Amino acid sequence: MLRLRVIRNRTPAAEFGLLFVTVIWGVSFAATKCAADQVTPAWILLTRFGPAAALLVPFARKRPNRLCRADLKAGLVLGLLNFLACELQTWGAKYTTAGNNAFLTTVYCVAVPFLDWAVRRRRPRAANIVSAFLCIAGVGLLSLRGNFSIQLGDLLSLGSGFAFALQIVVIGIVSEKRDPILLTGTQCAFTALAALPVALAEPFPATITLQAALSLVFLSLFATLLATLIQMVCQKYVASSKASLIMSMESVFGCLSGVLFLGESLTARFLEGSALILTAILLCEVKLPARAAAAAVLPKNSAKK
Repeated sequence: MLRLRVIRNRTPAAEFGLLFVTVIWGVSFAATKCAADQVTPAWILLTRFGPAAALLVPFARKRPNRLCRADLKAGLVLGLLNFLACELQTWGAKYTTAGNNAFLTTVYCVAVPFLDWAVRRRRPRAANIVSAFLCIAGVGLLSLRGNFSIQLGDLLSLGSGFAFALQIVVIGIVSEKRDPILLTGTQCAFTALAALPVALAEPFPATITLQAALSLVFLSLFATLLATLIQMVCQKYVASSKASLIMSMESVFGCLSGVLFLGESLTARFLEGSALILTAILLCEVKLPARAAAAAVLPKNSAKK
């Protein structure tokens, strides 16, 4: 009983910590867009996760729990998923706006409950089903063009969102028993190792601008080292579905960062699509009865039947 009460007391602080992470990740969309204009995605990932893993080594040595085979296995799985998600997201940033990249990536909020159902046998609620339909409509407004085609950057961003969804579910499982610093360090290390052979096959620019260099520093120290460590600690006390809801707010901050730092415009179509996705995200927290969910999804005539 005492342990349960302590965990509940930590939950509000953990939720605030995840919200702080979303602010950092939101700004990282503009930083990634800036860096991706000069540096290839694999090199961005290598410079993000390599230094972050190296900086965590001194802290890992002081942990009371030593690194074991279970930590390595968890770090390997998370590192490969993280590499896939970040690689797709970074390539997506090259071919679409920071705002689109941010909102399309956060489809993980809708996908997490269904993946959690497949992996942990936790059935999604009625609100999750309604959210899925709203999210699909919002994605269509954001990404589909007049000839019903979707841009490459939008498609890559969507793929990144699904990879992040699976990563969130796995973090929710392994963070319950693993040391957060060791888990963060192994994830960063395996992400960098996965990016290394791809980066060596890509050219690194001879010179980069100061803005791009500062973007890489921000991505490594803040968006990777600090944000990932906070995420690992906080997800111990927040359910995966709720954690994905909070972290999906990065789409809002990502859109704002694109407007403030990159001068991106806000079109009516973008605002409408973003509003639908944001509604879907918030609806994930609402508990709808099954009958009300069906009425919301089906057309009025069909609902009456």
